[in-house]
Amino acid sequence: MSASALNQREEVALLLRRLRQELGGTFDLQRPLRVSRAPACLDVMGGIAHYTGSMVCRMPLDRAAALALQVRADRQVQIFSFNLLDLNQPFTLGISLDALAQSSLDALRQGFAQPGRAWAAHLAGPLRMLHEEKLIDLADPRITGVNLAVLSTIPLGAGLGSAAAIEVATMIALRDHFALQNQLDATRVATLCRAAHERMAGDCGAAMDQAASCLGRQGMLLRCLCQPNQSSEFLPIPQGMCFIGIDSGVRDPAAAQCRRRTRCAAFMGHRIIHEKMRQLGVAAGKTMIADPMGGFLGNLDPEDYKRFFRPYVPEKLSGRDFTQRYGSTIDPASPVEEDVEYAVQQAVDHHVLEARRVRNFVDYMGRSLGEAPGTRQRGSMLDRAGHLMYASHIAYSNDALLGDPRCDLLVEMVRKLEGRGLYGARITANGCGGTVAVLAAQTAHLDQTIAQIVADYQTQTGQKAEVFSASSPGAWETPSELV
Repeated sequence: MSASALNQREEVALLLRRLRQELGGTFDLQRPLRVSRAPACLDVMGGIAHYTGSMVCRMPLDRAAALALQVRADRQVQIFSFNLLDLNQPFTLGISLDALAQSSLDALRQGFAQPGRAWAAHLAGPLRMLHEEKLIDLADPRITGVNLAVLSTIPLGAGLGSAAAIEVATMIALRDHFALQNQLDATRVATLCRAAHERMAGDCGAAMDQAASCLGRQGMLLRCLCQPNQSSEFLPIPQGMCFIGIDSGVRDPAAAQCRRRTRCAAFMGHRIIHEKMRQLGVAAGKTMIADPMGGFLGNLDPEDYKRFFRPYVPEKLSGRDFTQRYGSTIDPASPVEEDVEYAVQQAVDHHVLEARRVRNFVDYMGRSLGEAPGTRQRGSMLDRAGHLMYASHIAYSNDALLGDPRCDLLVEMVRKLEGRGLYGARITANGCGGTVAVLAAQTAHLDQTIAQIVADYQTQTGQKAEVFSASSPGAWETPSELV
């Protein structure tokens, strides 16, 4: 997509129209506006295993966050969200460049954590990260403030990286506004957006969302091993195949606690296995000088895990007993709670085996590219990839102790219609509702098949599902534009 086509995008056009209609008193429509956009991303495989070093696969969707930036005459940053305005929630926030420059990250994070302010951290955060990296000096009086307005067509809470898209759209606009194109490549943009997400918004969500929103390519999977110094690669989607997202409409406000405990249990398991490795080394007369897993459960061979370590990982363990025996874990984002009983073995099972499932999924998808459409060999590879999606879905409930009955229903509906060109499905992202990913053949009756699933789902649950069937370019392929 060329930059000249940017303001023809639905989300950008809608943002510009609403700016003219509703924020004409703040944005001077006689002066240039800089607009940018960044897409949502479908978690095809990997999900929560990103934080234990698994490979993950993401695909950019045809939903996006659009951002408008305009220079101010003072040193204020004024932030607006049309989505929150439509929800009758606090939709504007102001902060000075001096406050962004001089306040500590802890103070800023605590300030944005106050009611009605958390959303704005995803827009102010990229500014602070540029300052942190000494790419700009927000304390320099020659730098003037900006107005930032965002409008997103990405459903909130659907597991599609809505916050990451806002961060990436903001960073792309700021990169071009401050003429930092030579200092910021695509990977660094994604890394700084991730830093804003964690250090300003205080969120340790999916590590690949920012990378996929920035680097993604239309109609391709972005796959990456979620470990330091690992590059991303693109995996073409086989001819005649596609991935579809179906938003279940389920939003579970209590799910965050379950996710934290599953994460903590996985890192408790890592610590227990690490200690067992040390003991085995001592018994063999050797001293362990580094973690053989490199800090990630995803690096542990599943057969070695089952044979040597799983028997020593307790099914259940209280936080108090763990800390007395092992101290702490290596994950600051999920501190051990002493009064909580953790399902440690099931969490480790999920993460070790999910890493293998994703590796095999990528292998089967890649091998299908070398087979002609319609051949038995190609169908076999795609069947295996689809069945790994089913296995991943089941593991979310049985091992990670997450999942949702309504997402189970959607996946079962897909399974029953495999004869109509559907190959597999799984719950995505944090695994407590949200979107189900589907691998499907682009047949003449695909739209009708998906429509039947959505209609039957609504009949049985009373919940209206939303379908995402189109892909779009990542933000790196759509530079910001002055309009």
